Amino acid sequence: MRRLRHLVFAAALAGLSLSSATARAESPPSPETMEAAQSLFTQLFTHGFVALNAQAVEIAWPGIESALRAQKPDLSPATLAELRQEFERIRLARLSEIVKDVPAIYARYLTADDMRALAAFYSTPSGAKMLQALPKFLPEAFATVLPRMQSMAGETQESFLKLLRERRVLQ
Repeated sequence: MRRLRHLVFAAALAGLSLSSATARAESPPSPETMEAAQSLFTQLFTHGFVALNAQAVEIAWPGIESALRAQKPDLSPATLAELRQEFERIRLARLSEIVKDVPAIYARYLTADDMRALAAFYSTPSGAKMLQALPKFLPEAFATVLPRMQSMAGETQESFLKLLRERRVLQ
């Protein structure tokens, strides 16, 4: 029984992997599509990721500053302000490197016209408002959803195994 449970779970994971591999195996996007993807991503990165980075620095900096002051108590406010700016710049550069492949993912799922339409939307007052709100509600949404994901996986597996038993596919 336990073995079958693992088999069902492994099959589900394999299905996810195959669908991901299938998407990657498609022909490469056209230069026009990649240009639209890069443009859209730049627009989103400039608004969303930069703001999320600033929020993360805001949270992390007090601890960093305390550690710096413990090592060197005579650090001036100007030096600390400069170090904070450097920390934010370095962190944003690393974030930019980490997400550099995202435009190619956009290009696999959206057409150049779709991405241009999205970019146009984000240039409207409603789109701009969405871009400003995104960094505020994403952390809250993730904090609400992520803790529930593990229990959801277990509950899904148990419900599916129950269905298999009810249909006599599994003893």
